[in-house]
Amino acid sequence: MIRQSMLRRDRRRVFQCSIAPILAMFLIADVSRAGSPTIIQDGVGDAVIRRTDQNADGMIDPMTQRLPDLITMRIGKFSPFEPDDDRFAGDWSSSGVFLRLDLVFDGLINPPGRIGLSDHSPVYSPFEYGSNPFFGFIEFDVDASEDTGGELNAPEFRYLGNVARFGGIPSEPRFAGRVAADGFAFDGFMSTPPFVERSGEEFHLVLLGEEISSIEIDHESPGGTPGIFETGERWIVEGKLMHRAHGFEDFALMCFEAEGRYEAEVKLRFAHKSSTDQTTVSLVYPLTNAASAAFEDPEEPVDTNDGCTDGQNSIEEALVDLQFSAFIADAGTRMLPEFQLIADWEFESPADHLDPESWQLTALLGTAYGTEELDGARFVWTDVFPNTTTGDFNGDGVGDSADTTALDSFVTTNDGNPMYDGDGDSGNGSMTWNDFASNFCVFDVNYDGVIDGADLIVPGDMDLNGIVDLDDVDDFVLALIDPDAYVASHGGIEPIPRGDINDDGLLDGNDIGGFVILALQ
Repeated sequence: MIRQSMLRRDRRRVFQCSIAPILAMFLIADVSRAGSPTIIQDGVGDAVIRRTDQNADGMIDPMTQRLPDLITMRIGKFSPFEPDDDRFAGDWSSSGVFLRLDLVFDGLINPPGRIGLSDHSPVYSPFEYGSNPFFGFIEFDVDASEDTGGELNAPEFRYLGNVARFGGIPSEPRFAGRVAADGFAFDGFMSTPPFVERSGEEFHLVLLGEEISSIEIDHESPGGTPGIFETGERWIVEGKLMHRAHGFEDFALMCFEAEGRYEAEVKLRFAHKSSTDQTTVSLVYPLTNAASAAFEDPEEPVDTNDGCTDGQNSIEEALVDLQFSAFIADAGTRMLPEFQLIADWEFESPADHLDPESWQLTALLGTAYGTEELDGARFVWTDVFPNTTTGDFNGDGVGDSADTTALDSFVTTNDGNPMYDGDGDSGNGSMTWNDFASNFCVFDVNYDGVIDGADLIVPGDMDLNGIVDLDDVDDFVLALIDPDAYVASHGGIEPIPRGDINDDGLLDGNDIGGFVILALQ
């Protein structure tokens, strides 16, 4: 820590001597590229409970507490009609100078309350705005490079650190070698595999009640309960909810007082639509400081990019700070392993990365426990994007014989090892994974704490005997018409992983044709 402080002081001296001529090189103009919002669909009804507490028995009742289920994301350039009055009223436009992100959820979802993560606000009150809060992180990789940006301090709270809880490894090449397959992946060293710290994110939207500073009720339902977000209501939630990746903090220098942090005060609109029973959470944020000035007044002078968020702030300004900081880094700084998160920004043009349609996104979303957990667990994860193929342990996009072999090999190798297996039997072909919720394992596909044959996913194998034939027809029909009855009669096993033949996240009529083909083979 002392060495890092000395390095920071030295780099600040360089900064003070060179700011004027170098900053002039980095001033950038607005970019207008053709395009419409990118629309990303996620499966309806794919929300599941993924506890993180040590005993996996934390209080959560899905009958009274909705599981956050993301169904759509829209992202692109946006032009508000009057940004100084209502930033959310406007048009998607290729010439827009604002980022707009819409997160659409199934059902009524509430803003997040406080969950005791802050030293200055240790209160545990996740349900202060309603019984259906959602928490989590949306990460933005603006340069489509997994080698720049990331999370050093708490990767266990991000997508790469949790997606394996959902029973598979994502297949996109950008995630190769970076996913935490189990709870042993978090060793605190960025240079050791898996590289779970190197997510590639430059920014993230954080949904935590501790970051909320104020709430404005835009529309209150008649007869509604004050302070509770209810059906048909619109709220404007304000707070420091837009952060630049924390992995940059030891190296970003332009704003002295911020010590490398770039945490912008933003407004989110929560809007529930009764006719569709969907909640849309919207962010409109400046891509340039000129756009930030427009939030204040159409004639407001535009501030120079100074790397600080207390005045005008934007995606542009935060990226200029990264480029400048990488450019002036000294030889000692460049030797640090963590510097690799920012190194490539020395050669990037911020103007090339102001089109949100080209950004790559990840999402990790969930709810909270009904009461505070003594072990400090806070989150019950329920949904991720991108999704995984259930039972795909090697990230090739399919669950097949290679994955069956991988699971069998894992059990054979570790059966009876007390570090992993708590059942005390080294010859039963089954592992009781120690503290399976807090210390998860990707091979525990059904998230019951036992790794065995029940975790093998054979598409169409609805009677759970490992093969697909006509004996599966009755079970498939039951799962199709009454999934709750299927779960009750099949030992708590969910039907979607086996019955979703077309891999769209749903078990419905669109899977019948594929199932028939498998059953008749």
